[in-house]
Amino acid sequence: MNELQHIIEQKQELLAREAISRPAVDYSKDMTAEGQKRYINYLAERLEKADLGLRARDAVLQDFLDEKKILVERLSKLDAVLSDVEDLKKNLASEVKKRKAAERKVDDLKAKLKFANKNRYGNKSYGSKKKNSSEESDRTKDKDDFDGTSSSLPGNSIANKESDSSSATVTQEKKPRDLSNRPDTYNTMGVQGASKEYRSDLSKVPGRILERKMIPVFHLEVNLVEERFDMVHYVEKGKKPKWGYFPVAGNPQLVTKFDGTKATPEFLQAIAYEVYVKNVTFGLLHRWLTDLGMKVSANTLRNWLKKGKKYLDELVKVLKEVALEKDSIVNCDETWCKVRKYDHYKKCYIWVLVNKAEQTVIFFYEDGSRGRDVLTHFIGDAELKSVMTDGYNAYVFIGDELSTVEQSPNLKKAIHQVCMAHFKAKLNKALEQAGDIHARPFLSGVDFYYKRERQYDAEGLTPEERGKRRQDLESKEMLITLRQYLKIELDKDPSEITPYLREALNYLDKFWNNIFAFLKDGNLPIDNNLAERTIRPLTTQRNAMLHFGSDEGVEMAATYHSIISTVKMQGKSVWEYLGKFFTKIFNGCKDFISLRPDKIGLAICQ
Repeated sequence: MNELQHIIEQKQELLAREAISRPAVDYSKDMTAEGQKRYINYLAERLEKADLGLRARDAVLQDFLDEKKILVERLSKLDAVLSDVEDLKKNLASEVKKRKAAERKVDDLKAKLKFANKNRYGNKSYGSKKKNSSEESDRTKDKDDFDGTSSSLPGNSIANKESDSSSATVTQEKKPRDLSNRPDTYNTMGVQGASKEYRSDLSKVPGRILERKMIPVFHLEVNLVEERFDMVHYVEKGKKPKWGYFPVAGNPQLVTKFDGTKATPEFLQAIAYEVYVKNVTFGLLHRWLTDLGMKVSANTLRNWLKKGKKYLDELVKVLKEVALEKDSIVNCDETWCKVRKYDHYKKCYIWVLVNKAEQTVIFFYEDGSRGRDVLTHFIGDAELKSVMTDGYNAYVFIGDELSTVEQSPNLKKAIHQVCMAHFKAKLNKALEQAGDIHARPFLSGVDFYYKRERQYDAEGLTPEERGKRRQDLESKEMLITLRQYLKIELDKDPSEITPYLREALNYLDKFWNNIFAFLKDGNLPIDNNLAERTIRPLTTQRNAMLHFGSDEGVEMAATYHSIISTVKMQGKSVWEYLGKFFTKIFNGCKDFISLRPDKIGLAICQ
């Protein structure tokens, strides 16, 4: 009101200023006294009316201002209510997201439970379902190729190889048997080498002979024999006394015990095979030998294998040089093991490096560490062409031009590949356990590349030819399609994607160049399944032994498994090689280059 009054007064002053320049008009100048009186009364009435109008206006204005004040208060309250409504909307949206996330988590847990029950109890209708799609049939024909899914693990028997006689026009060269993945069953039985034959005396047959045939019967001899050598302590004139063995005619010419043990090379061969090939624990080995009548402790058996490890370590050094030759393509992986540390058990890690071209496998262990220093210390200054790994962070520095690793400076030049099978496993997890159908386009793309790789293998393409086929238009189109799918899914709200699929897509986005690096070179592998299969026997031993007694025990396992896996990869008999190696070491052969699995048959030293 005061503000309005002030405005009115200012307006009056302005009007008065405008009227000053005008001369004053006296309307009562020529009037009579009576007329002037009436005129004055008239003006008084006008003034009274004007004053009433002003007061009425003031009252109306006051009512208007009061209404305005009330409206302002109401508006302020309304703004507060609207603000509360907005907060409630935000809270509601947050609660909806939480509810959806909880529902999605429940669905994931239900899927996990269903998946676990299926794996534990089996699916009653599993065997009755027929696979109609070509992709599934192709995967069934090639079960030995592990593709990252639980259904693709290698079985315990040979898969039936079906061939279409109508379409088979070219006879391919027979590939050598891979003893690294031998089955447990065969169509025919037999023993390598000449067999003993026991023929019938036909003169004793009481009738006419219709047919003759040899029936194979297998005889296994396990004999534990204690050999004693008569040692003579003697002295020659002018010399110090010494012990010697002087064999009688027909007896062994030497004391046939492996250096540092009371066991023959054959005995050392047997216990090494039992522990590191058959995964028999030292406790069970000790029980077996005890049942055969031998008095020996489990710790003694362990020490005897340690004596053999001393020579095998020298062989591993030679194999390491072969595996890390210049421009080599290697696969690398690591697995955990439980190791006793004083009064507790610690989760440690053992590593494996595989060179497929050289058919060489090296296991290594450095105090159980999983850090990248273990890998860089092992590789050193080797100039590798490519390193295939999984997505573990210890490998990400490989191929990084900005890497400042001093122990392995050449790894910045190497190609770092990341396993595609791990990506496929994550997609299958999202589809099977979470039921996320958005994983299917990515699975189709991955299956596309795996199917083409199997086709290249069937055609027997050279690395150069394989590299050209990997760079064709169809392969590039699929790569573009996958990239588009990836962008669409990553742009979605996180609440719209299951955690399993989000994990798979993040894996693909982070390692895109590493996963598809194989497309640029026909020599590069598509996945890390080679290292996965190679390290599996050690995990089997881990599960059988439950834990290693010390770091020394893990190092010994790494040495023996390096030799055993290399021998298996070269398609040779582990039993035969261990026997030849320990025998040649016993006979004084120290040329470890000639003692390599691929050269031991040609070794000059006897």
